[in-house]
Amino acid sequence: MDQRILETSTEHLVPTTLPQQAFGPNPLEWVKGADQPPVWAWVSWANAPASRIPAVAAGWNDRVVCVEWEARGGRRSVIVWRGAVTRRIDRLSA
Repeated sequence: MDQRILETSTEHLVPTTLPQQAFGPNPLEWVKGADQPPVWAWVSWANAPASRIPAVAAGWNDRVVCVEWEARGGRRSVIVWRGAVTRRIDRLSA
């Protein structure tokens, strides 16, 4: 149900990503699949106020995080400030 709400709510939104100059000098560390930690990310939209969405962290460095999520039409990604991301904790296993 949460996934359907996310897909519907972000279907027509255009995420805004940080420019490459914001990444800083350190390279991004990339991870794939099951190694991508689940996160909450504040995403800025070109056509709506920023909102917090469930996503996964696909790559990061000391300044920025590349977050990804499933939406209608496929997987979406955006680069956000590191401070805009927190780990999601599974309450059942915590």
